Amino acid sequence: MSAKQTAESFWGRVSGDRRERNGCWEWRGARNSTGYGSVAWHGKVYTAHRVAAWLTGLVESPSAPTNSRDKTHILHKCDNRACCNPSHFFLGSFTDNMRDAYIKKRKSQPKGETHTNAKLTNKQAAKIRQLYDIGMTQTVLANKFGISQRAISLIIRKETYTCS
Repeated sequence: MSAKQTAESFWGRVSGDRRERNGCWEWRGARNSTGYGSVAWHGKVYTAHRVAAWLTGLVESPSAPTNSRDKTHILHKCDNRACCNPSHFFLGSFTDNMRDAYIKKRKSQPKGETHTNAKLTNKQAAKIRQLYDIGMTQTVLANKFGISQRAISLIIRKETYTCS
């Protein structure tokens, strides 16, 4: 084992008082393009927070999960991507991680015609609202535009297609 690849050398690259469980322990080494700490460890490159979780026994491997359903993704309570404080971590699936990001407004769900599954344009959604306002029913609108009544309801309430 290289002297540079010990638990002590890893923790030596983390700032903050490790006896203090409340504060973030920031990775002082390299960071990847998304802001997570990046560390070479025994011939492979890992995210620093995953190595921290592995060194403290939170996960069995520093490798990223290969199954998106596994509850071995490491999520940050503090939302600081450079943080290596295991008391700031919790485990979840890929879906849990995405949900956490949406809830905390770190990620936004595309709406309207920019959504991957969009069936209408923003212009069509505006037309649906206009027709509804003059008395056309949701069922008639659903049939006219070839979408469900629920989708019509979401458009009318501006829960989807909010930019029109």
